[in-house]
Amino acid sequence: MHDDPLRTTPLGMIRYSHEFLEAAKIVDENIGDQPGFEIVAPIPAQYLVGHSIELSLKSFLLHNGISLRELRSSHYGHNLHACLRKGKELGLLNHVQFTAQENSAFETLNALYSTKQLEYIVTGEKRFPIFGHIELFAVKLCNAVSDIVGFEKQFTGYIYTKP
Repeated sequence: MHDDPLRTTPLGMIRYSHEFLEAAKIVDENIGDQPGFEIVAPIPAQYLVGHSIELSLKSFLLHNGISLRELRSSHYGHNLHACLRKGKELGLLNHVQFTAQENSAFETLNALYSTKQLEYIVTGEKRFPIFGHIELFAVKLCNAVSDIVGFEKQFTGYIYTKP
């Protein structure tokens, strides 16, 4: 069912991206303000923002002719970096710009997200992104892709302005 291009569309993906991003914000506000989360945002918030980024990128790629089968391949899969690289090739940066801090946070998140370390416990030392930077990356991306694919909802209340 999720391989059917009539049922899995760029609009559907960006809608889900909005919902995952909103859920990340709620988790961060409700759990992240508790003692113990002063340095690292809650893992569920990081996972949710990562999934939002994945869906935004895949919405853009699908809109630009990349097939669902290719998006599900091991080349893209859950690798946010590979999806962003292809998005850049297809002109994504004509619609959105990220700061050096946001790009760095994105790369740090991808190292955890693409290896499923935000879903399953992997012991040992890890680096985590600054949540504010990765959240802003996700908001900018989600809003830009929404404009591109024709989804009218936009995130507001963030320090984001369109380029």
